[in-house]
This record gives sequence, C-alpha cells and structure tokens, in this order.
Amino acid sequence: MSHRRTAPRPLLATGALTAVLALALTSCGLGGGEATESPSTTPSASESASASPSASASGSASASESASSSPSQSASTSPSASTSPSASASGSASASASEPAAAASEATVYWVGAAGQSGGIEFPGCGEVLIEDEVPVSAAGAVGDPSLVKAALQSLFAERNFDVGSSGLMNALYQSELTVQDVTIQGDTVTVNLSGQPMSAGTCADPQIIAQLENTAIANAGTYTAEILVNGEPIQDAMSQKG
Repeated sequence: MSHRRTAPRPLLATGALTAVLALALTSCGLGGGEATESPSTTPSASESASASPSASASGSASASESASSSPSQSASTSPSASTSPSASASGSASASASEPAAAASEATVYWVGAAGQSGGIEFPGCGEVLIEDEVPVSAAGAVGDPSLVKAALQSLFAERNFDVGSSGLMNALYQSELTVQDVTIQGDTVTVNLSGQPMSAGTCADPQIIAQLENTAIANAGTYTAEILVNGEPIQDAMSQKG
C-alpha cells in the first residue's frame, strides 16, 4: 500500500501568498512614499501663494503712499506759488493808492513877443506873437486842476513891469488890477471869473491882454477854449469900458 505526500503543496501556497503580500506591501510602501512627498510640495505652493499677496499688498501700499504723497506735495507747493502774485498785486495796488498825485511846481504862462519872433503863437492884433514860458508855482494841482489855472494867472498879474526880464518879452497886463475869483473846467472849456479892472496901454494892447489870459488858462486847464469873465461879463466887453 502506497501513500502520497501532500504536505509540501500547502507550504508552497503559503510561500507564494507570502511573496504576493510582500510585493503588495512593497508597492504600497512606494506609493505611500510618493504620497508623503506630495504634501511637502503643497505647503511650499501655499507659502508662495501667501507670499504673493503680501508682496502685492506691499507694492500697492508703496504705490498708495507715493500717490498720497504726490498730491500732498503739489497741494503744499501750489498755494505758495499762487500767493506770490496776489501779494505783489495787493502790494502794488496799496502803494499806488497811497501815493498822492504829485503837485505841479511850474505853470505855463504866455508873454507878448515881437512880430516875427520864432516859436510864437499868432493871434489877431498888431502882428505880435505869444511866447510860452514856465514860471514856478506852489500849492497847485496838475494840468486840468483849477488850482493850476489860478496860480498861472496870478503869476501874470504879479508881473508889474512891461518888459519881462531881459528876454525882450512884454506883459500887456502890467497895469491891470485883476484878481481870480474862481475857475471852472467843464468839458473842453475853462471859465475864469475875474474881478477888478483891466488897463490897456493902447489899441494894440487890447487883443494882447485877451490873448495872454485865454492861452494861459487853456494851457493849464488842458482844454481847447477859454471864457474869461471880468466882474461877470466877457473880457471883450470889459475892455471897451477901460479907463
């Protein structure tokens, strides 16, 4: 009677199963290794992501700081530039407003010159001409001010000599007793009111007196025409009644 030995087969099966399990465990170990390495790279990505917002935040913060500082600088410098012209304008305006108009130190008068004298103004008479002259005055306004007209006429009346210095000029008013009452300037006409009595040396002196008075008044009033009144009537009528 023969017997078969069957014990080795289970051992082979057990050994094969052990090998399979070992291989599976090995493969699982390898997969587990890769799985453990993958999470290590994930935090680095998250770290880069978290670093990226901080960098952009710092960049935007620096940009906002530069943007906020730029307007503040322009705002601080702009008013100083704008205040300089206004200060100079207000200073010039106050200076011009505080400066009074300069008073005239001289007035224009007219004397009578010989016929044919160069630079003279012709007038109806006996051929003589009027010669312009400047005389010193005080407390008188500028041209166009009645006070300057009055000062100029008073200079004529103050000259009591027929010959004016050594210039060869003459004063036809040297005998007249006249005083300026008031002067009015309206438009292109100056009106002078005189009191007293004009005195003439002869027929040729009448137009000389009128020409001296009218042209002296016009030059200092800055007008085109003059009306001379003596005791309320025109100078022409007053001359006809002279003594």
